[in-house]
Amino acid sequence: MNASRGPLKPPDIGGVSDDWQKLRNLRRDSDKPPGDTADQELEELRADEDQEQRPGRRPSRPGRSRGGKRPPPAAADAIPTTVRFDPEEASEVDRFVLELRDDAARRNLDKAEVIRELLRMAREHEPTKKALLRRLR
Repeated sequence: MNASRGPLKPPDIGGVSDDWQKLRNLRRDSDKPPGDTADQELEELRADEDQEQRPGRRPSRPGRSRGGKRPPPAAADAIPTTVRFDPEEASEVDRFVLELRDDAARRNLDKAEVIRELLRMAREHEPTKKALLRRLR
């Protein structure tokens, strides 16, 4: 209460009444059970739109955001390793990593992850290790 003028009037919010109604509807819709058919139809439409935007790519697998067996270590725990390429080979490696990313239907894939997985594969898969040894000799 303002001593000089009396009680303050509430602000006029007539122009935002539609916004409150939209918010109420969104909250009501979010309370629906996850098996709702309208939600399923919406997800199917989104998946179809994604396929139209990216022809020839497989949809990503649900519940799996990264490939490989283990996530990369946190920056504080990581031990840096440098791999040097000449400029021509660096361009080839970049193109190869982009091709792998497309083939794996991944949004993000960096060289470090590819190299980590290649080294793990060579340690765990004997034919890969033998092929690497043949290359190194």
